[in-house]
Amino acid sequence: MWIRYPLAVLALAAPVLVATGAAAGTADLPAPTRTKPIVGTATAPPDRPVLTGVRHGRHDRYDRVVFDFTGGTPAYRVEYAPLAGIGTGDPIPLTGPADLRITFVGVPRTTVNLRAVVDPGYPTLRQVRFGGAFEGRILAGLGLADRVGFRVLRLSNPPRIAVDVAHQAAQPFGTATFRGGGDANLVSIGAVRSGAHPGYDRLVLDLRGAKFPLVTVAYTRPAPTRIHIGLTAYTTAAAQVAGPRKLHIGLTRLRDVTIVTYENGTASVFADTSRRTAFRVMLLPNPTRLVVDVEH
Repeated sequence: MWIRYPLAVLALAAPVLVATGAAAGTADLPAPTRTKPIVGTATAPPDRPVLTGVRHGRHDRYDRVVFDFTGGTPAYRVEYAPLAGIGTGDPIPLTGPADLRITFVGVPRTTVNLRAVVDPGYPTLRQVRFGGAFEGRILAGLGLADRVGFRVLRLSNPPRIAVDVAHQAAQPFGTATFRGGGDANLVSIGAVRSGAHPGYDRLVLDLRGAKFPLVTVAYTRPAPTRIHIGLTAYTTAAAQVAGPRKLHIGLTRLRDVTIVTYENGTASVFADTSRRTAFRVMLLPNPTRLVVDVEH
């Protein structure tokens, strides 16, 4: 499914390969896996490309945003970074915990309304916004549900740039005890986040450091609707927590979170739920995150 917005709405892009319009439009691709910045060169002189529109669509393994141009495609850089107003530096918030920034260079003008905001609501792609235009540069941002793999496609006939962002790998829900990780020398929780998703609530622990502590996740026996997340470091250094240790979540299943630290290198995170349902756990790198999804 593709949705095209009129020139008064906005534009964005997808992954890095070169293909003709027909080949890229009909053949579905695997989910992208790269998370490092992607840079591409222009196919036309810097005074020719004009940004004329933006489209987005949902595929089996990824979501796509397409920026339409006339006169060829400009140079670009796509990377995980905050979006800010061009010329002002003012932060521009995007829906979702991960911001994918797109910089086009060599675009003298556009017929797109750069103040428009698009909210596709796809599995990964949540929002598209612009940071403005100045001296041939145009900034755009994609608000994503998580930091996932992406790719950029430079397409022709007509000229356009597409940015694909991967869907998160589907993992089953269950009630069996989860065990994983185990190499971190210190338990250090930098932030706690939560959000409502179709079919489940999500709890995210942002962990400091590249390695995971030993992680166990299970419902407790004394309180059958309470999920215990146990974190154990490789050493006995006291666990650290930045921010409050008691949080009211108030979602469909996730209600409250309490963090308790100990002097022996361990910490307990108690997630109180409204009803005992299945959960799933993901250990995600770059940045290091522990994700617990609780089924509705």
